[in-house]
Amino acid sequence: MELHIEQGPVLDIGHKPVGVVTGISGPLWLTVKLKGMAGHAGSVPMHLREDALLGAAEIVIALNEIATQEPGTPTVGTVGTLNIFPASRNIIPEEVSFTIDLRDIDLERRNRYEKQLMDRIKTITQKHQLTFEITEDTNSEPRFCAEWIKSIIRDECENMKLAAPELMSGPFHDALALSYACDYGMIFVRCKDGISHNPLEHASYEDLALGTEVMYRTVLIILSGIHPDII
Repeated sequence: MELHIEQGPVLDIGHKPVGVVTGISGPLWLTVKLKGMAGHAGSVPMHLREDALLGAAEIVIALNEIATQEPGTPTVGTVGTLNIFPASRNIIPEEVSFTIDLRDIDLERRNRYEKQLMDRIKTITQKHQLTFEITEDTNSEPRFCAEWIKSIIRDECENMKLAAPELMSGPFHDALALSYACDYGMIFVRCKDGISHNPLEHASYEDLALGTEVMYRTVLIILSGIHPDII
């Protein structure tokens, strides 16, 4: 069992203090390196350039388009770091490396989006006469919470008169690693504006107390063995 702030805005926007976690999304982490040709920014005509940063910019946009093509799905795609060489004001970027983070609770959809992204990278690099290398840094499958544990959490939320929505976790948690050894369940607590890992991170004492009470009741029932869904 794990209790954690949501690290997202869903509960805060919905005015819900507690949520029942359905699973943890599977992240795909890639590092992409594009290579073009450096040149003087003032003397190389636009149509003759092999601008690695221009290609990278189009790939960033492509990732966003791919991740948002099905409204309402929890798919997310992020480029969090980008390094440019030689990084000079008046030199056309010769080499760019950047990271891609693609996550989804639906592995089939994530795999489909990965294929779309690879196709777009090939098309974009050909368009700008660039070469590319892609390194896979992490590839984790989604891990779902045990139904019997979710059932107990739901019941206890109802007993406490909490209308707790069900939602997936995008970030990693300790439960992700433990899921390979045992069943797991998670409870989310609302955090203001969905901010985490930041000095502005905040969850009220009242919400933390409610989440703790739900977890306490759930653990007691699991230990007692009296719930019909306990396996």
